[in-house]
Amino acid sequence: MRRTAASLLVAVLVVLAGCAGGIAGPNGEQTADSENGTVQFYVSDEQNAISQFEHLNVTVTSVGFAQTAAANASGDADVESESENGLAVSVVGNVTAGENATVLVTYDGEPVENATVEVGDSEATVTTDANGTATVQVPADAEEFGASVSTDEDSEYGEAEAELEIEFDEDGEGDTEWVERDVDSRVVDLTELQGANATLLGNISVPAGEYEKVFVHVGEVEGTLKTGEQVNVKLPSQKLHLNEDFTVNASGDVEFVFDITVFEAGNSGKYILKPVASESGTDVPIERVDDDEAELEANFVGNVTAGENATVQVTQDGEPVENATVEAGDVTVTTDADGTATVQVPADAEEFELEASTSEDSAYGETEAELEFELGESEGDDDSDDADSEVELGAVLDGSLAPGENASVLVTDGDGDPVEDAEVAVDSEVVGETNADGELTFAVPEDASLDTEVTVTADGETITLDSTTAASAS
Repeated sequence: MRRTAASLLVAVLVVLAGCAGGIAGPNGEQTADSENGTVQFYVSDEQNAISQFEHLNVTVTSVGFAQTAAANASGDADVESESENGLAVSVVGNVTAGENATVLVTYDGEPVENATVEVGDSEATVTTDANGTATVQVPADAEEFGASVSTDEDSEYGEAEAELEIEFDEDGEGDTEWVERDVDSRVVDLTELQGANATLLGNISVPAGEYEKVFVHVGEVEGTLKTGEQVNVKLPSQKLHLNEDFTVNASGDVEFVFDITVFEAGNSGKYILKPVASESGTDVPIERVDDDEAELEANFVGNVTAGENATVQVTQDGEPVENATVEAGDVTVTTDADGTATVQVPADAEEFELEASTSEDSAYGETEAELEFELGESEGDDDSDDADSEVELGAVLDGSLAPGENASVLVTDGDGDPVEDAEVAVDSEVVGETNADGELTFAVPEDASLDTEVTVTADGETITLDSTTAASAS
């Protein structure tokens, strides 16, 4: 028996014909557009082999979107292969949807006879001949095609595996524009997301337009069966890919569900993670089951004076909440895209109370917040100044928090006047202080992400804003 080589994972990209589009890395160039919309990005799981798992934790590092380009049906394909323990698999000749393809299995460069080849999700298998080759059928409607090969422990090659994934590119000559957003290595447990259950990965700001492809990049997968056994769940090329058309409107938002499922290859005890196109898209009914539903917050913006209008902003995790219900006495209003609403303060009010809430079927879940403000006995009373000082700082972000771009912040006090020398920090790193007009323009750090926060501190008060606040203010 040959000695098994140390485990080696190799990812190789081979372009068979033409040029294939790709997705930029986390620090790659992103599509620039002054008009943005928001993708409420959810992850769900179709029920396949997930019932065998106690936990299946998937760490998502980033998501990518491809804007629509002119298709030319060139039939180009990207081929990626992974080898382990010395076993390798590759394709011989062209790979075309609807035709046969030849795969070659080698061990340390030598052909492997009688290797088992499993195609896609099918339980059917073929074995390689003396030349290490086997013929497989590529489905006519294939957008991607995968095969895995293996040798048994009692073979002369030892127990080894290799995988092959083929992605067909219908836009070989198109100038596809990619947008990628970091989601800060969010961990989701697929066992909690079966059926219609889904979790919000993030509210992601992207340029408005037509999109046709979505990628989810995965850092690691940890699977634990109900027996307590830890199993290796395969994920070729560490990403999941869907071809799905959808539209993002300027200043609008759209819900997108990316369904992920785990398959068992026959009864082999080997598992692979794959996307499910039929359960993904913008028209998929979901039930949100986030583990820690964020609290709703309500704050006044600017001055609060008896007999005049006041502005309230509703947020969740620092993000503006649209269509929240705001009740002030007998009056009910809803917030706009910036999370703000205008309410009338009674002329004889000594205190003013309101309640903000969102419904169970909203993107924010069922939650509420209360806000109370003491106005004092009269406008000329000394307590009036104290009441106004209780209003939290107001701050507005203008511009994008995309890495390397400029953003501006305007800070005001309880009377709506500019606040000078307010300290502004990005992810706890101070970037400057506001000028006499309450303004500061700063360069966004290159390592900024979807979860980047901007904090403003003045007179012992601190408020926090994030990327979606900036997107809404743009």
